[in-house]
Amino acid sequence: MSTNFKSYENPSLFHRWAAAQWRRPKDPSIYGATEIDMAPALAFLDEIREEWGVQVTVTHLVAKALAMAIARHPETNAKVRFWGKLELRKTVDITVLIAGAGGRDLSAHRITAADQVPLRQLATDIIAASERIRTDNDAAFRSSKQLMDKLPWWLMRPFLSLASLSMNELHLDLSKQGLPADLFGAGMVTSLGMHGVDEAYAPLTPIGRIMVDILVTRVRQRPWVNDAGELCVRPLLKLCATFDHRVVDGIQATRICQELHDLLGHPASLR
Repeated sequence: MSTNFKSYENPSLFHRWAAAQWRRPKDPSIYGATEIDMAPALAFLDEIREEWGVQVTVTHLVAKALAMAIARHPETNAKVRFWGKLELRKTVDITVLIAGAGGRDLSAHRITAADQVPLRQLATDIIAASERIRTDNDAAFRSSKQLMDKLPWWLMRPFLSLASLSMNELHLDLSKQGLPADLFGAGMVTSLGMHGVDEAYAPLTPIGRIMVDILVTRVRQRPWVNDAGELCVRPLLKLCATFDHRVVDGIQATRICQELHDLLGHPASLR
């Protein structure tokens, strides 16, 4: 037995899950980033926070914008099924990753038909879900975590394969066991801006079957050349995207990014 390693005591739920779920990369991914002038969006956030009394954030804007972008290009609202079969989803569902207490574990919160949900309702829904998860009052997350905690490491991989079959192929709703049908939806938003991250790319989890994962970085004051060719300083947001190349090609990925530019540049359209 090698003496170069020692036991990893009490790894987090996410690390146990990740070690069992991922194998060598086989399916291609497309990575890309785009920078957006957030001055209009930040002013819009100040306006609606005062008007609604809701702490709407950049993450909420991005989730809404992503849903609307996918809805405008419905051919991207697809899922890869068993043996590579592609099927279109009936609704544009977006998942937002939420960290549990202390940032140790992650939970996925899905908003069904997010393109149709008013921004105020979407933000309120995510805020409420975040509070439940961080205070360990979310029944589904607690049930899922308890189930995972009971599994030995050598059962994690076969369990996740069975869970993927249940959620992605049979579409069984095992919510009481913490495994609702089709948990993730078409797109995911992962926010690391509050941790000072300037650029990062999230992997596509095999069990998720999502088309894109958008990682939200921090808004920073950076040099910017405006439409008049003048150099100025603007609050910029870099969105880092990982696309599933089985669902979208480069042109479709570019169109989604262009829609995000348009929507976040004209934030009143997100209401």
